[in-house]
Amino acid sequence: MKKRVRITALILAVLCLFSFASCRSSDEDVSEVSEETSIAEEESPEESSEAPKAVEKPQQSSKQSSKQSSKVSKQESKEEVIVDNAREVLSDFTGLLAENSDTVGWVNVPNTPIDYVVVQSPKDIVDTAYEQDPYYLQKDFYGNYLYAGSIFMDYRSEVGGKNMLLHGHSMANGSMFAALLNFSDLGVYKNSPVLTFNTLYEKSKWKIIAVIKVNTLEYHGPVFRYLRGSFGSDYDFLNFVYELRMRSIIDCPVDVNENDELVTLSTCAYDFDNFRLAVIARKVREGESSAVKVSDAKYNPNPLYPDVWYNAFGGTKPTVTSFQDAYNKKQIKWYDGKKKLSKKDDTDLAKLLQSYKDKTEKRIRDSYDEKDYNSDQIKEINTIIGIYMPYVAEATDIARVNDLCNQCVAIIKTYLPERKRLEDAEKARQTELKAARSAAINAIESAASSGKFSEKNQQKVKEIIQTYKKKINECQDPAMIPVMKENAVARINKLKSG
Repeated sequence: MKKRVRITALILAVLCLFSFASCRSSDEDVSEVSEETSIAEEESPEESSEAPKAVEKPQQSSKQSSKQSSKVSKQESKEEVIVDNAREVLSDFTGLLAENSDTVGWVNVPNTPIDYVVVQSPKDIVDTAYEQDPYYLQKDFYGNYLYAGSIFMDYRSEVGGKNMLLHGHSMANGSMFAALLNFSDLGVYKNSPVLTFNTLYEKSKWKIIAVIKVNTLEYHGPVFRYLRGSFGSDYDFLNFVYELRMRSIIDCPVDVNENDELVTLSTCAYDFDNFRLAVIARKVREGESSAVKVSDAKYNPNPLYPDVWYNAFGGTKPTVTSFQDAYNKKQIKWYDGKKKLSKKDDTDLAKLLQSYKDKTEKRIRDSYDEKDYNSDQIKEINTIIGIYMPYVAEATDIARVNDLCNQCVAIIKTYLPERKRLEDAEKARQTELKAARSAAINAIESAASSGKFSEKNQQKVKEIIQTYKKKINECQDPAMIPVMKENAVARINKLKSG
């Protein structure tokens, strides 16, 4: 019965797989901001006066936050610690990591209340498949219930990845990611064109390249998958950026190329049911100024919206083709890379997508060894793979193929292999045997030392101890060891004199 319920839950979950975190707050008016015409520089986190109440900013956390935590060890209080044996954690984050190992960074958007620690739960990849909310959707940094939740990184992205995806509620009181809704206003964008997102391993500033509104419900029109953490090729990435720029409400004067990295800040919008607004920014390049010439920014005269938008407000959808096609027609002004484009790019991308699909089942099956599982587990694992593969076949981009594959593998890994179960059972049995043997031998030796024996009986006592020690150490049944102990103690007690 449990198996049937679990598989049914998985089927339902996959049908709504990769749904976005919900926000539960009311609409707010977007304030008007006078248009900037000068070059705007971002405010650093250190200069911001708005700090979250739940935790201290990372610059303060190494001392202040560590004092609040009973888990901080001397080793954790060092300037730097190693988390993944490859990258060193910035000293700013050691205090936060001591309090919560899910810490992945800190995000700050100048001139807004957005100034928060960012967390990521490793449980989300499996929990989401079983229709459970992301762990931090309504939990604070410490794991306590909080209606506003935390700013958290999507399980489909990783620290230092090509596109790091951050979620936050849009709260009516203006907290969390509510301020992002204002970025569809040109004046607000011009006032804050650059944000800061420091990860555990690197401090970085990011120039906003797009502000988009998208639907998540299919009856509102085709759903654009903007929550992409991975890409199959440089061209796949550029094609994604092209889609973002076509949808951007603001024409941001920031160049992008295939070597850039992105961060996406996503929250709920309230134009229609289950709408989302996302602000996407690219990392400031090494040696590049963090200034943006905001005087060149303007509204996109015809951004691409979901179909429901045109049904409600009218207008004509712009023609969206591909990065290669638009670039060849000289419609793209933001690309400053050196990639050589050809007419084959779109065809090659389609072939690459199919190649990813063709290899997915093998990737999943290579992630585990059948001989480690019992027959019932193998049947259930095969059922799960059978559920996922049709969705892989329907995927329209490489990221979705990767996400489906990774989630399927993560679910399979939750099954305790039969080999591991037997190993754990044997380990527990040996621990029990060791404890029983030690207790029995101690009791026998205690009985021998607690009384007086004649010279003749002393030799007999030694023989009893030696005999029963051997029997007890050779015994493989924990239940028999107390019986042996009682027999030995009884024989010893009979030999006691007066």
